[in-house]
Amino acid sequence: MSENKRVNRVFLITILLYVGTSLGMSLLAPYIPALAGMSNYASIFLSQALIFLPGFLYCKRKETGIREFLPYRKINIASVVLVIICTYLMYPLIIVLNAISMIFTTSGSTAVMDMMQGQSFILSLLFTAALPACVEEFIFRGVLFQTYKKSRMFPAILLSGFLFGCAHMNLNQFVYAFALGIYLAFLVEATGSIFSSMVAHFTLNATSVAMTFFLPILYGQLGIEQEMSVQAGGFAANMENSELLLFLMGITIWGIIAVGTTCAAVGIYIAICKINHRWDYVKHMFSGGTREKIITVPVILAILVSFAMMGMHIYLERAV
Repeated sequence: MSENKRVNRVFLITILLYVGTSLGMSLLAPYIPALAGMSNYASIFLSQALIFLPGFLYCKRKETGIREFLPYRKINIASVVLVIICTYLMYPLIIVLNAISMIFTTSGSTAVMDMMQGQSFILSLLFTAALPACVEEFIFRGVLFQTYKKSRMFPAILLSGFLFGCAHMNLNQFVYAFALGIYLAFLVEATGSIFSSMVAHFTLNATSVAMTFFLPILYGQLGIEQEMSVQAGGFAANMENSELLLFLMGITIWGIIAVGTTCAAVGIYIAICKINHRWDYVKHMFSGGTREKIITVPVILAILVSFAMMGMHIYLERAV
């Protein structure tokens, strides 16, 4: 059996384990008080454990072990700073993609915002920013991407990013997570180290945590009322025509900003490559490869399950 098929089976197992556990807990919660009263941090830890465990066990069975899937080389402080700058330059693009997805659904962003309300800022940074940055990068830019790239680089970047989006199980987060996954894979190749994608991933998550905590405080001081709840069926779907027009104008303005900042991010990315002496490698990394299939039946099944969950979330939103 090819390595691609093996890791695709690992991803399918991960998705089935995650979905099965989530549905099982939902069904049992009314009868088991401990499940119903589980803290947000315990829920996050459990979800990350379910993502981590299948990949970890797969690595342990291989002779080469985990280090095969954790590309690491020392990167200097200048590279770390440039990675953070580059990531913030990508932020407007993420905002635009998130806003576009909000036309259809808001389950992802709303759930995260609601979950963080009234929680500890430090613990939120640890469980919502640091833990996913390590676990998800190990699985998606580690186990999956490092396996796929042995066949062909460009499909490996696209598929690992696509699966990263699928793993979020809702359309809202899928859209921007797909783009983010592609960016993070490019970062790993720019530095030769998965540490760079972990830094970028943490930066984005930590920024979201900070905004969730401090924006309500700022709004309160300015006397601005903040409506945290979002109507079912998609934010834009419930707007009046005039509100929808302003919403679309906002997306357009942010889109123009995103074009400029993304172009600037490309320039910073090239600088990161050159600082790490990998620019020549990156320029030629799409050449060569093998004919080995990357997309196999297990990963197709996993994608179908993920999209079924996205569809279910949208249906439940509209049914409320």
